[in-house]
Amino acid sequence: MSLLSIVIPCYNEAGNIPLIFRRLRETLGTRQDVEIILVDNGSGDTSPAVFEQEMATHADPRFRVVRVPVNQGYGYGITQGLAAAQGDVLAWTHADMQTDPKDVLTAFDLYQSLPPALRIIKGKRRNRRLLEALFTFGMQCVASAALKVRLDDVNAQPKLFSRAFYERYIRHDAPKDFSLDLYLLYQARRNGYEIVTIPVDFSQRLHGEAKGGGSWKTRIKLIRRTFAYIFELRNALITKEKPHADH
Repeated sequence: MSLLSIVIPCYNEAGNIPLIFRRLRETLGTRQDVEIILVDNGSGDTSPAVFEQEMATHADPRFRVVRVPVNQGYGYGITQGLAAAQGDVLAWTHADMQTDPKDVLTAFDLYQSLPPALRIIKGKRRNRRLLEALFTFGMQCVASAALKVRLDDVNAQPKLFSRAFYERYIRHDAPKDFSLDLYLLYQARRNGYEIVTIPVDFSQRLHGEAKGGGSWKTRIKLIRRTFAYIFELRNALITKEKPHADH
């Protein structure tokens, strides 16, 4: 039986943490083929105390908390969680409850039902507001053209993949910030992986502040960093593919 490790990075999510635990327990039911790794990603609020209370109140061996002392970015928190994971299938999703934890299990069950192959499972958001959909479409067009690979709804959750993919492409050389989602999909496309999508809904955040794309202020910050990383990757490719002069 395969074990799925779900990594959920949490940064200043104290108000959401009890809801996260409750929703995850409800979603898992009696399943024993899943472990949850919640990453306290250098939070400056009361998250450490809330995590401690939740872990003590609900002693469930399927749950673990990884503490990152100083926040170094969204991607860094995820990779720290992945480093602690024990599963042979790995995934990440968001802690803000805008993405349904059930989506990860849907992706996992689909992954297991398909014949073995180089494959990634990811979400594709549906029923989105027009402006948000146009924003996402524009970003994916720029990324696809610059990197010469087809990319779709880069930041949709969850992302699910094999341990072999993690060991080869993520463990040693992944960005520390929100570019991690783009990096994963780029590596998958570049290295011949099939990317299978599942439809997911994107709900409103109940507590806390969006870290990567809620307000237009955070969206603009995300756009700038994503564009910078797109062209970093493109320039690295050009350098790598440039023929060396004969000596």
